[in-house]
Amino acid sequence: MLRADDVTLVICTRERPGMLRDALASFRASSPAEMQILVVDSASTTPETLAVARAAGVEAVRTDVKGLSIARNTGLAATARQIVFYTDDDCTGVDGWVQAALAHFDDPTVGAVTGTMLDHSMIGSGGDPGPVRRYRRTIEGLDAGHGAVMAFRRELLLELGGFDPVLGAGRRLAGAEDLDIFCRILDAGHAIVFDPGCVVHHRHTREDDAYATLHRGYGLGLGALTAKWLRLRFGVGLLMAAIVFKRTVSRAFRNRRIPRRRGADLALLGGFFGGMFQAMRFRRDGRVFVDDDPPHPIVLNVPSRSGDES
Repeated sequence: MLRADDVTLVICTRERPGMLRDALASFRASSPAEMQILVVDSASTTPETLAVARAAGVEAVRTDVKGLSIARNTGLAATARQIVFYTDDDCTGVDGWVQAALAHFDDPTVGAVTGTMLDHSMIGSGGDPGPVRRYRRTIEGLDAGHGAVMAFRRELLLELGGFDPVLGAGRRLAGAEDLDIFCRILDAGHAIVFDPGCVVHHRHTREDDAYATLHRGYGLGLGALTAKWLRLRFGVGLLMAAIVFKRTVSRAFRNRRIPRRRGADLALLGGFFGGMFQAMRFRRDGRVFVDDDPPHPIVLNVPSRSGDES
């Protein structure tokens, strides 16, 4: 049976030391003391991120090359614990969130566990959380969870090549890195469990034009993900394209009287086709894109690690 001292929580962050400070306080309070917390500084331009981690008494590592997937892979390489949880610096934990997810890994067929991300305005709200769901089909990776609350068997992630470095925040294809790894885990024959009792709260920080830009980035990532599967397994990729297109168009129609939301949906759809076109030409290493054009490194003359190693 796995325990909290088998777990590392990786929090990837860039240029948001204030949010990170709040997140660390919350996750330290809502998580078992035996769990390792590891901050990954994703190429911040100042040493403040590492200073916040040091002040909170948690470990920290840094990557000089920005990109959320790159940061997540850096965290993966920096721990030897069996289970790796990931969350974001704009999230806070709810008591019991780790234990709810960890129990599912006693089933050896489970490769990943995801949970519920709620808006911070719903902190303290009650109600029926809904049923536990189990996913097995590759295409179900589109619905298996969210990058703000997900946990994996470390060895499985390493075996699959980790997160795709060209996908996710900080890169042009700024989304779908979470859905990509979900699809790859399922396609490799492992199950993913969604447990609604594993809850984190998210602080919404995007408004107006930034909201549309965010959704365009999501669309670019989804398009690249679809292009990958069109090349790997054409039937899966075709079904993925149909699902994303239908959902986005339907949502845009429903939101036609809400300019902000309609604009975001249209931005996502435009990004989807742009990302699919670009990624059809990318080189691949197995089921991960080759990062032929990584961001320029941002080097700081500060220690790259704080705290005790585990």
